[in-house]
Amino acid sequence: MPGLLSFHAHPDDEVISTGGILARYSALGEDVAVVTATDGVEGEVHNYEDIDDVKSRLAEVRAEELAKAMAILGVGHHEFLGFRDSGMMGTEANDHPEAFWNADFMEASKRLVSVLRRLRPEVMVIYDPFGGYGHPDHIQVHRVGMAAYFGCADLGRFPLAGGEDAWQPSKLYWTAWPRSRMIKLAEVGVQVGMMDEAEAEEWRASGTPDEDVTARIDVRRYFDRKLEALTAHKSQIPDDWFLLKLPQEIQPEVMGDEYFVRISTRVEAPVHEDDLFTGLR
Repeated sequence: MPGLLSFHAHPDDEVISTGGILARYSALGEDVAVVTATDGVEGEVHNYEDIDDVKSRLAEVRAEELAKAMAILGVGHHEFLGFRDSGMMGTEANDHPEAFWNADFMEASKRLVSVLRRLRPEVMVIYDPFGGYGHPDHIQVHRVGMAAYFGCADLGRFPLAGGEDAWQPSKLYWTAWPRSRMIKLAEVGVQVGMMDEAEAEEWRASGTPDEDVTARIDVRRYFDRKLEALTAHKSQIPDDWFLLKLPQEIQPEVMGDEYFVRISTRVEAPVHEDDLFTGLR
């Protein structure tokens, strides 16, 4: 029974926002699962010489890269929800009949409900209503994730299939990038020439208000593993990606914690936590 299930939109998303907790909790002996909604076929291709060849089999390549990242992080179970990458908002890919953005909402939710009932995680992590940055697949992860979390125990909307039992995780969290982190990244970005002042000003005004963040998880011990898993997504993460361009000496300082907003708990726990399993262990 996985203790933690993290639901994501594309291969590589699991590392960017939750790679630290995946590595931390797997190292601490928790069973950890990742569910990826889409195949990532609308992603860019980097670090390969024959880009056309990689694009022709991008779903396969990204699945292979994801498997490598899962092994690095110690994730014991992974599965795809079975939808196509929807591309960025406003693109033609949004209209593809198999795109996650176009998925029947109840069917997508039912698929995730089935996974949750089968794996029975205690803690579930998804995105906020904006999907972090407005990507349609990220927004859909939020919608479907919320519906599945509360729908697991709703036998009226989601009747039990063969062999299933009703189940609801004890705790639900949204990933968060606190505004204080965005301000710090903007300051560093200007200093090292990653962004101009106008772009930095946008960053300073973005992110989750710090007062809304309820969980800060220290993942510094697992930061190197997170970076290794990130670079395992070779086709998606270029060498000059903005987090990799941060000076190495400050990377753990800026990215050594992962943050979350607790949305629901069925166990007693304080408002502010340093462990997603508080109240469960």
